[in-house]
Amino acid sequence: MKAVLQHIAVREARFASHPFFSDLRMDRPIEQVMAFAPRLTFWVMTFQDVLRLNAHFIQDAHLKALATRHHAEEGGHDQWFEDDIAALTGGSLSIGAMYGKAHVKTRDAAYAIISEVYRPVDDRLRIVLLWALESTSHVFFGRTAVISAAQGADERLKYFSDHHMQAEAQHAMFEQELAAELEAMELSPEVRADALAMVDRIYTAFDTMFDGLRIHLERERAEEPAAAHQAPPPRVAAMEEDVDLDMEVEIVDVELLEDDEAPRARDVAVHRAA
Repeated sequence: MKAVLQHIAVREARFASHPFFSDLRMDRPIEQVMAFAPRLTFWVMTFQDVLRLNAHFIQDAHLKALATRHHAEEGGHDQWFEDDIAALTGGSLSIGAMYGKAHVKTRDAAYAIISEVYRPVDDRLRIVLLWALESTSHVFFGRTAVISAAQGADERLKYFSDHHMQAEAQHAMFEQELAAELEAMELSPEVRADALAMVDRIYTAFDTMFDGLRIHLERERAEEPAAAHQAPPPRVAAMEEDVDLDMEVEIVDVELLEDDEAPRARDVAVHRAA
């Protein structure tokens, strides 16, 4: 299992270097800095079911108790998130918006992660899954807590502030217990290979999610005054959301509009996979 934990540490460090984190800027109001936050909604809501179902499928009584305890300690964090979104935006996200185009990468990532729960795997890999999820959260919340504190928003926010980090710190003893359990596990080569592949899939899903979140940051920079940065035309900005650069250009009869609007018939150039 040590090889698996080392691999998680490597992937965590790589995730911490995702361009999303370096693109966050603190030289503007917290509402603007955190404007990407609503796009996390689908994942935050799905996360609670990931923990619940993961614990449900574990057969080993001891490991099941660990996973159940972990789920219980994460309870209520989704309400913190909803409260923070209300504080940041003055309202809540509609279901229609959550299933709109702007949130597609978050949904894709959430589906990929929850699919891991339904794989018929060794119970020990379900504990590895929890550890991988914890490692990504440490990176993300470590960054948002710094932003919240720098903006003097710790009294307004819980999910994105040091309040969340303090809650996690209170679970430190449990995390130490979980780490000890993992380190003591001996995995066969086949199970170890499955664990490593699962960790890679989880981090790939998070890379996808944060690629989507980064689109908002890129759009903000594009909308800065022309003297600082020339903004692209709205049609181009809208098209960029789902474009990969290494693709061929093809003419199709559709125009991508703002995030959650329906397509409108018109010949425009878009990128389609070669």
